[in-house]
Amino acid sequence: MERIGVILWRVLKVSPIVGYVFVVAAAPAVLRRKGYFLGSLAVVLDLLPVICLIKAGVEVFTGDLIPDKFEASAQSRLELAA
Repeated sequence: MERIGVILWRVLKVSPIVGYVFVVAAAPAVLRRKGYFLGSLAVVLDLLPVICLIKAGVEVFTGDLIPDKFEASAQSRLELAA
């Protein structure tokens, strides 16, 4: 079910007028999730009509092209020596 929502979201972003509204409305969330530079790049690519169509088509099969920013985990990944 979640996969259908992701595909529907990408299809709505591609449509000309409605897509701009969705992309601009989602821009703050994208900037928080991906960081300032990569988030800005993702929003700009989604605003360009032909590029957005290509990007959305690729993302349907491969997932996000622009990764989310690295989140430092609270738990250390180091093992204690015995």
